[in-house]
Amino acid sequence: MVTRAIALIALSVWLAAPAHADATDDAFITNLGTSGMDYGAPDRAIQIAKTVVCATLGENPKTSNADLVAKVTSATNWPPLNAAYFTGAAIQAYCPQYGSLTMPPVPSRAPGGPSATPSPSPTPPVESA
Repeated sequence: MVTRAIALIALSVWLAAPAHADATDDAFITNLGTSGMDYGAPDRAIQIAKTVVCATLGENPKTSNADLVAKVTSATNWPPLNAAYFTGAAIQAYCPQYGSLTMPPVPSRAPGGPSATPSPSPTPPVESA
């Protein structure tokens, strides 16, 4: 009877223990953590990286960055900037074979607004002596 109780307790503790993450998972979660984004539960973030980002690219390697970010945003309700960072981190960690895909740069100005880069100065004419 006591042996059975101990076995049941041990089994319940073992089942309640979280799955052990591997080095890739640890690096991915560390990357997200250093970004400052709130990514939620680590297991969920890892699942989204593998099943949304990498599975989508596995089915269609030509999926656009915008479509990947939209899928992550839809799956998580994160702002697009967080979803874009997450997508890049997921590719780097779990499906680097698609690493040639680059995330679009963060716009430095609002569309249609004044340019954030100064116009080149006109070159003065060279006079002969």
